[in-house]
Amino acid sequence: MKPSRPSLLVLLVLACACGGSEEGDSPTVGGLDTSEAGIVAFVKDRRYQGWLAEPSVRDSTGPHGKVRVFFNGSAVDSLRAGKELHPVGTILVKELYSPDGERLIGHALDVKVKSGAGKDTWVFFEGVLPDYQDNYYGRGHDTCHGCHEAGTDYVTTTLPE
Repeated sequence: MKPSRPSLLVLLVLACACGGSEEGDSPTVGGLDTSEAGIVAFVKDRRYQGWLAEPSVRDSTGPHGKVRVFFNGSAVDSLRAGKELHPVGTILVKELYSPDGERLIGHALDVKVKSGAGKDTWVFFEGVLPDYQDNYYGRGHDTCHGCHEAGTDYVTTTLPE
C-alpha cells in the first residue's frame, strides 16, 4: 500500500502552529498574528487572559496612566532568568484603564519578532476602545520605542511577586 501524502490543509495547520521564523519573516510569532488587524482581534477577544498577570490595576511608570500587565510564558521565563535579550515570541499586554482605574479603555502590546537587540526586533501596538482606530502600531515604532528603550531589551515592566 502506498503511503498517503499529507493534505494541504494538514500542512497549513502545521505551518501556522509553528509560528513565525526566528528572523521575523512571518507575521505570526508566538502564536500571534502580529499584523495590526491580528493584534486588534487578539486584544478584543482578550486571548491573553490566562497568562500571568499583575494582581491589580496600578499607575504606569510611563505614559500609559493606569495599567495591568499580562506576560506570556516566554516573557515569564525570560524575565525570571534575567536575560538581557528576550527570545522571539516574548509578548506583554498592557490593559489600559480610565484615570480612576475602573474601566478598561484600550490595550498596549509588545511582541518580540526578531532575534537580537534594537527597536526593530519588536512590534509595538497601542489602541483604544471601542474601535481601535488610529492606533500606534509598527515594528520599532518611533513613539513607543522612546520610552521602552530604557528597559531591558525594551521591556520596562517587572514580573509580579
